[in-house]
Amino acid sequence: MITLRLPLAPTINHYYGQHGVRKYIKKAGIDYRKAVAEIVAQAGHKTLEGRIVMYASIYPANRIRQDLDNRLKALQDALTHAGVWLDDSQIDELHLVRRDVIKGGQIDVVIFEADKQ
Repeated sequence: MITLRLPLAPTINHYYGQHGVRKYIKKAGIDYRKAVAEIVAQAGHKTLEGRIVMYASIYPANRIRQDLDNRLKALQDALTHAGVWLDDSQIDELHLVRRDVIKGGQIDVVIFEADKQ
């Protein structure tokens, strides 16, 4: 089981950009990936290779109306890049919950292989 406290992921609009047909990761996305990779490296977990269950509690930074799932892809992409799993297509079960506002925001995640509950 992997338990992580991560910074609040940027929204998908701030994570990805597009120039013509070419998609790219914006500076906010690159910075987020780096921050998540550092936290994952410090936690020292091995890469999960099986089917995955993920619980994510999102603590927004403010009360502005926002779509809860708008931060999910950036979170999953950063966790993939950090080596938590091989690919986010391994996720079979996903629980996403909005929690109370916290200054700066954060995301708490619990991730485990489905067959190793």
